Amino acid sequence: MKMRQFLTTILAVVAAITVSAQSNRIGIDDFVIERDSIVSVPVTLANDTPMRGLQFNLAVPDGLKIEAGRLTKYSEKYDMNLVCRKSPKDGYVVFVYPMSRVCYPAGSEVIMVLDFCAASGFRGGEIHINHARGSTINNQSIPIEDATVTVTVPASPLIDQSPDTPGFF
Repeated sequence: MKMRQFLTTILAVVAAITVSAQSNRIGIDDFVIERDSIVSVPVTLANDTPMRGLQFNLAVPDGLKIEAGRLTKYSEKYDMNLVCRKSPKDGYVVFVYPMSRVCYPAGSEVIMVLDFCAASGFRGGEIHINHARGSTINNQSIPIEDATVTVTVPASPLIDQSPDTPGFF
């Protein structure tokens, strides 16, 4: 009987660790962008632990860049600041932090919007959100899951047309 209780306890602990490890996320939904255009994309923080601030890296595919970023009214309510810098490697480093002793409460909210710009030769790809960390009110580190975002470019309507199609130049 003791062995069964021991195994049940171990399984409960493992399940709790798995759930807590998956509960802090930065989310960007997959999106479509035309070549030579800019798309505004919301960024969501889903956290079960109040966070004073956070940082993460965005590795972007060739031909895609961040044109601008801005905090939402939700983030401004918590006195947050945003810094988004081009990294020397292949992407960007994003920092969100307050100037006072305040935290995002646990929950799921859009905290910022990033404007992505696609070059004329952009062919789509994946954005990798990695090296993400949050911090508690006492500046203890909180792990945040890595994530992948798929960015696609719509097919040109002229690709499937032959020169015999009416309206084709």
